[in-house]
Amino acid sequence: MKWNFLPSMCTLGNLGLGSISLLFTIQERYELALLMILLAAVCDVLDGLLARLLHCTSEFGKQLDSLADIISFGLAPAFLTLLYRLENAAWLGPLAAIVFLICGALRLARYNLSAPSTGFTGMPITAAGVILSLIALGNDRMKPELVILLMGLLSLLMISRIPFPSLKKFVNRK
Repeated sequence: MKWNFLPSMCTLGNLGLGSISLLFTIQERYELALLMILLAAVCDVLDGLLARLLHCTSEFGKQLDSLADIISFGLAPAFLTLLYRLENAAWLGPLAAIVFLICGALRLARYNLSAPSTGFTGMPITAAGVILSLIALGNDRMKPELVILLMGLLSLLMISRIPFPSLKKFVNRK
C-alpha cells in the first residue's frame, strides 16, 4: 500500500488546527488557541519528515505547506497576540501583527523559491509563530510594549539572512 498521502494529511491537519486556533481566539479561549498552534507545529514537523522518509516530496506539497503555515504560524499567533495581549495598544498592536504576518509571508515566499538545503535562511515561520504564541500567553505581567518589540524582532529574524538549522539534516543521513 502506498502511504504518499500521509504528508499532505499532516499538512491539512496543520491548516485545520491553525483555523481552529483562530476560532478559539475569537471565542476568547486563549489557552486552547495556543494548544492548537502547538499541535499544528507537530503536524508541520511530521509532514516534512514523512515526505522525506516516504520519498514523496513534491512542489505541490511545498506550496500547500506554505499556505497552511501562513495561517497556523502567521495569522493565528498574530491574532492571538493582538486580541489577548495588545487589544489596548492603540495602533501599534495591529501594526505589529500586520508586520509579523507580512514578514512571515515574505519568509515563506523566499523559502519556496530557494534551492533545497539542509538549513534555513531566516527564522522559519513555524518557530517564530510558536515563540510568539508562547510569549503572548506565557507572562501576563509582560508589558504590551515589550510584546510588540519581541514581535518586531521575530519579524526581522524571519526576513533576515541569518542561517538557522533544520531537522532535515538528521533525516537525510544514511
